[in-house]
Amino acid sequence: MQGAIDGRDFLVNCPIERYAQAAAFPAGKSGLVVRDAARYSKVADAITLLDAYVARQTAPRKRALLDAAPGRELVVTSDIPRGKGMASSSADLAAALSLACDIRGLTLSPVELSRLIARIEPSDSVHLPGIAHVNHLTGAVHACLPAPEDLSVVVVDCGGEIDTLQFDRERARSVYQSAQAKVVSVLALLTNSLRMGDPVGIALAATISARMSQQILPKMQFDELLASSTSEGALGVNCAHSGTVLGVLYRSRDGLGETLIESIKRRFGNDLQIIGNHRIVAGGCHAR
Repeated sequence: MQGAIDGRDFLVNCPIERYAQAAAFPAGKSGLVVRDAARYSKVADAITLLDAYVARQTAPRKRALLDAAPGRELVVTSDIPRGKGMASSSADLAAALSLACDIRGLTLSPVELSRLIARIEPSDSVHLPGIAHVNHLTGAVHACLPAPEDLSVVVVDCGGEIDTLQFDRERARSVYQSAQAKVVSVLALLTNSLRMGDPVGIALAATISARMSQQILPKMQFDELLASSTSEGALGVNCAHSGTVLGVLYRSRDGLGETLIESIKRRFGNDLQIIGNHRIVAGGCHAR
């Protein structure tokens, strides 16, 4: 879900079993450098911010030891599609900063990490445990809610790319302001449904939020996808509010993934690309 209440932006994220990874290797240069920094420029910017944070927070003697430590090259890899609203950059940044903190011997709380990432760009805060209700522009954390145990999603791409930084936030805020009571009630429905582990309520709230998003960043296939998928037993459809993907939500135990995928292929052909079929899981950074 995404919205704004009393002018304050928020989102409730939807982590799935798809990850960015960060690893570090010895490097000839001192300090921590990012491989392929042109492609991962946001990661490089985040490491610069982290270094500045370390310089402010660390005692001079310890800082001198850090500066003299052997150089490391940080490598980020990910198969999360880019420009689709699937939090690819948030995942890159969370993985890289989590590893960089380990290398630096620095402990940042999840909230501090959220605020640091938000200084680079709006963030889904996928590093937070459970399902995160956050201000994605400031990094403020409102709640970490239980992840559903019986909810999966078939992710489909409607085509094109969206730059998160170019998203029309003023239009979005206008839409949410005009429907403020609905935003408040749907957020309450989603929050309570997550706490109770109710996949029907979760999917209903997500679908209502996705339909509101049609006034901001419309996906032409939304209505037909919702109707055809629910006729096959799906619970609803969510969306990337600042991206190009839609997600068909269904109970994991019903095992509808392949049925839904085949139905989508028959009905939409090349108009929708299947991105994947994934369980919805708790967010977080994990060491391997």
